[in-house]
Amino acid sequence: MNQNSIPIPQLGAATALVQLLSENPTLPPASWLLDQYTGALHGHAHDASFEALTQYAEVLGGAIRPGGDYTYQGQMVRPHRLAATWRDVQIEVVVVLPAPVVAQVAA
Repeated sequence: MNQNSIPIPQLGAATALVQLLSENPTLPPASWLLDQYTGALHGHAHDASFEALTQYAEVLGGAIRPGGDYTYQGQMVRPHRLAATWRDVQIEVVVVLPAPVVAQVAA
């Protein structure tokens, strides 16, 4: 088998990421990982707002869904995940936000 005919799953994701950022330079910054087996892209927008995730959704399409709450550095937080397919690449972008606090009402 020719070395050039071996598929490289990361190549499509890396190309899509370069195109995404080149064509949309105002997207909020994120850390990106490429899955070496599936070629999926995973982005994490640190210290971002829900609006940042919405900006990605406007470009990528897909759906935003909340994840399960957990405690991080003493604060209850909730991840919000955008899952989309863009140029045949599966993309997930995550923003972690403070979880809503349920008010306790005294009887």
